[in-house]
This record gives sequence, C-alpha cells and structure tokens, in this order.
Amino acid sequence: MLFSKSRFIIGLILIAIIAIGIAYFVNGKGTDGREGGPRYKEVKVERGTFQVVVTANGVVRPIDRIEMKSKASGQIEELPVEEGDFIRKGQLIARLDQKDERAAVAQIQADFDIAKAELKQAQRIFDRRHELYQKRLISEEEQDQIELSLTVAKGKLVQAKTALERAKERLNESVVRAPIDGIILQKYVEEGQIIASGVSNVGGGTPIVDIADMSSVYIEAGIDEIDIGKIRVGRSAVVVAEAYSQLKFAGKVVRIAPEAKIEQNVTLFNVIVEVENTDGKLKSGMNTTIEITIVKKEDVLLVPVITLQMPSGPKGQSDERMVLLKRDDEYVPHLVKIGLFDFKQAEILSGLNEGDVLGVSMTSRLKAENEQMEERIRSSRGFGTSGR
Repeated sequence: MLFSKSRFIIGLILIAIIAIGIAYFVNGKGTDGREGGPRYKEVKVERGTFQVVVTANGVVRPIDRIEMKSKASGQIEELPVEEGDFIRKGQLIARLDQKDERAAVAQIQADFDIAKAELKQAQRIFDRRHELYQKRLISEEEQDQIELSLTVAKGKLVQAKTALERAKERLNESVVRAPIDGIILQKYVEEGQIIASGVSNVGGGTPIVDIADMSSVYIEAGIDEIDIGKIRVGRSAVVVAEAYSQLKFAGKVVRIAPEAKIEQNVTLFNVIVEVENTDGKLKSGMNTTIEITIVKKEDVLLVPVITLQMPSGPKGQSDERMVLLKRDDEYVPHLVKIGLFDFKQAEILSGLNEGDVLGVSMTSRLKAENEQMEERIRSSRGFGTSGR
C-alpha cells in the first residue's frame, strides 16, 4: 500500500513537470537576441499592495451559552418558547405544577400569622407585668418567666418567617425565567414532561433549554503551527461565512490556545476571533473562513520572487538581489534592493521603476516551479504519511 502511494506521488510530480514545461514553452515571450539562445518570460514591474494573509476554516460559537435547568422537580405545565425564539431577560421559559408549593406557602403563612399574634400578646403581658414588677407587686421569679415567654414568642416568629421565605423560594423555583437577553438554541423538553431538579438530583437535573446572547459570537479556527507565531491577540481579522459568501464580517483575535491539537497528523492551535453579530446573520455552528492580515503595505513596487537572484561575490548585502533588466532587446544583470517578500512576490525599494521589464530564464523558472511543486507535495499530510 505504501509503495503504490509512493508511485502515485512520483506520477503527480512527473505530470506537473511536463505540464509546467509545456506551458512555459507555449507562453514564453522574448529571447536574448541570439539564434538558439535561452528563452525568457517577460515580467513587468508593477505597483500594488503587498500583504501576507493567514487563512483558516472556522466554526461560529456562542460567547455565552447557558443550559437552563429548574431548581424544582415536577411536571411542566407551561413552556411558551421554541428553538430560534428571541427572548428578553426575565421572560418566562417554563412553569412547573405549583399545587404542592402553593399549599405549603398557605400553611406556613398561617403559622407565621399565629406566631406574630402570639408575639404581640406576649409583648402586652410583658409590658403589664413589668410595671407590676417595678412597683414590687410581683416577684423576680415571675418577671423572669414573663421575659422567657417573650423571648420564646420572638423565636417562633423568626422560625415562621424563615420557613415562609423558604416556601416562597420553592414556589418561585418552579418558574424558570431567562437570565439574559438571547436566542433559544436548543429545546430539550415539552409540556407535560416531568423533570428532575438541577440542585437536589444526583444526575444534575433535566435540561430545559439552551440560551445564548448572539449579538457577538466567537469564530473558533485551527491555525497551522507554521503560521501561529505570526498571529497576536488584538490583530484584526475578516470572516466570511459559507452561507453569506458575498459578505465580510470584521473581527478581532481575542484568544490563542496555549496548547496544540493534532488533527490528521497536522498540528493546529485554536484561535478565537470575536465578531459583532448585531443583525443575527451568523448562526451557531456555521462554517466560516477567517483571514488574518499579518502585513499590508499599499502602493509599492512589486515583482515576482522568481525574477530575483542572489548577487555573486562576497560583498552582496542581505537586501540586495540581481535581476535581468530588459534594455533594448537584451536582458542585462541589474542590482536592486528589496523589502518585504514572500514565496510569490517581493517589494522593490530601489533600482527599478514602474513599467520596467524583467526577464526570467525559462530554464531557471521551470526549475524553481518544479522545486515549489515538489515541496508542496512533500508537505502535504494527506497522502498516508506517518507523521511530521
């Protein structure tokens, strides 16, 4: 199996070499003026924008996704929401059967009222007896007993008040309301279903709905380790969703994962891009492409990298390159200075003007293109290679 894959890759390389060779000899223009001399591809020096862009595929994720559960257990009597509904903070999500909770509140309210009346009576008795005690008409022991009765009545009232507050909390817990403005992303239950408490149940309770604020979303994308060093938090990004191929959403890198993940023998780092989504077009789970511009310089002189050669001799500077500049009908060596460059084009700082014509030897061009093709095939991780 590995031998057949190797033959397949070699075949691809040979086909690419033949195709590139044919294209050059068909499309090549110009010669050095000598019969049988080397053929040249002519390239014009042009003015444009130099930029380096890192691209990756991503998925839309909600920033805050909340799984709603009920603190109470019971049967759902009302569930007035559906997936995709926009809801406001405090809006009803679900209401459980409240018969038991209402009965408990009524009973404890009665106990509270009794305790309050008992305290009122105990206070009146204490006030009357205290006057008698000050006049020395009752003993100190009787006064102590009256104070104790008043203290007990106060304690009973506190207990009843606490029980009433807890009963009202349980009643309120049977009603689930939205904690934020957002969209119902998923609905797990229907009316009539019995659900378990998310607090007292060992299994964590029954989820009711998932809700998220989608006014801003995250794009989660995997960036190859080769490019991750160029990206910084705060850098701008452009997001294009497959559903809206003509629209571009502005975003910003807010987080870079500290640890890589391996997918199909490729080392990737998760990058999180935050995007404003006020019109709600971006939906959770949508596939997107992100473009992060690393470098951008406008209105500069540009030439293809293939036109550049390292100058001969030990005195050449790191930013100096040799080109073949067309003068009359000949291509003569000419020294230039370059600035930014990538594997496709380079910025010319000095030595050339817009409109100048450069020559690329068909032989050197073919060799360079073949080397690029071989490198791309070698770097491909999808042909059964065992690792990096």
